[in-house]
Amino acid sequence: MKKLWRCHVCNDIHLGNKAPEVCPTCGAKNAFVLSDINEAMEIIGKDHSIIDTKQNVVTAWKQFSDQNPTIRLTDKTDEIELLSKGVLENHKNKGQRYCPCRITTGDRQIDLNLICPCNFLKQPVFKETGECWCGLFIKRDVE
Repeated sequence: MKKLWRCHVCNDIHLGNKAPEVCPTCGAKNAFVLSDINEAMEIIGKDHSIIDTKQNVVTAWKQFSDQNPTIRLTDKTDEIELLSKGVLENHKNKGQRYCPCRITTGDRQIDLNLICPCNFLKQPVFKETGECWCGLFIKRDVE
């Protein structure tokens, strides 16, 4: 029977027979603990809005970056606008909000890693440049 799991580092929620060894969101190893539906709904939010407009996409990105102490959303509003449009086009044409800068394979399991925000924290590009593939999320300045 599938169980709910929560990453104790970033609060990623996973449903499965066992927890992932590596969190697809933050890259932490062996960070998942058993969770329950009440905890998961509190993390997800009972009153979250449907992400079907550019503004809702940007709001979700802002919430994602505000919860992470190491990344922030870029200040380049023209890029944010273009990328939010691309995410919505992917949702319309491919059924998921895939990152507009990544090429999907057609394999649903593999392509789940490309849903924006994708698992860019683990990628060499982020580690080398401090930006995700699109430049949408960047490392916060260390103060």
